[in-house]
Amino acid sequence: MKHLHHLTRAVCLAGALVGGTGLAVAGSACNRVPVSPHSSEAIGRDMIVNGVPTSLVGMQFAGTTNDVSNAFREFWTREDVPAKGRADSSGMLLSALDGGCLYVLSIPRQQNAAYTRGLMSVIQLGTGEADHRIPASSIPLPEDSKVLSDVESRDPGQTGRTWLLDMPGEPRWNAQRYRNSLAARGWVSVGHQPDYQSTGSTIQGAAFAMQHGSDNLDVSFSGRGDATVATIHATRSR
Repeated sequence: MKHLHHLTRAVCLAGALVGGTGLAVAGSACNRVPVSPHSSEAIGRDMIVNGVPTSLVGMQFAGTTNDVSNAFREFWTREDVPAKGRADSSGMLLSALDGGCLYVLSIPRQQNAAYTRGLMSVIQLGTGEADHRIPASSIPLPEDSKVLSDVESRDPGQTGRTWLLDMPGEPRWNAQRYRNSLAARGWVSVGHQPDYQSTGSTIQGAAFAMQHGSDNLDVSFSGRGDATVATIHATRSR
């Protein structure tokens, strides 16, 4: 969830920077490394985040947050590319728009001064709409739900797409209604966890798994009273 939180913040900033420009899948054309990492880990080389095609790499840098921020800005100054930055209580966002490539480095607040952890997201600008491998039309979402985030990640043998939703109504009732709706469309139950209520609190929830052809769903609903947050995770093998 931490990766998703900071990635969502990065994409929100990206949207503000590119305005109404269309987007294409991030690819090898956007291969600049403004700050050389001490180590790196590919989190999502081929993703679509809230409709924005994106690549995401976790990085660890030698030096403080300020060292990384200064190096990021100095690299783009040498390249005659404007760089922007924003800091708040949760960390720092650095961005640069280099022709058709948008680079966004998200640095969460951290204590260790010797090394700095960050998430680098790279977006290649284009003219087409995002081409989901799991189209929304193939995964019916719960009625009356509002999409908070939508992330698709492509791996060599499998694609996953996760929606985070909120909706009115009691969580267990919403879960039962959604399960019945899927079953009416031909989905088959492959797992069901007992409904729960957290000890000492009013948080309650439900979770289940269903399958339809090559598509699998893992679903969870939770919340208090008449407010529900749902996570719908779909996977498709190929």
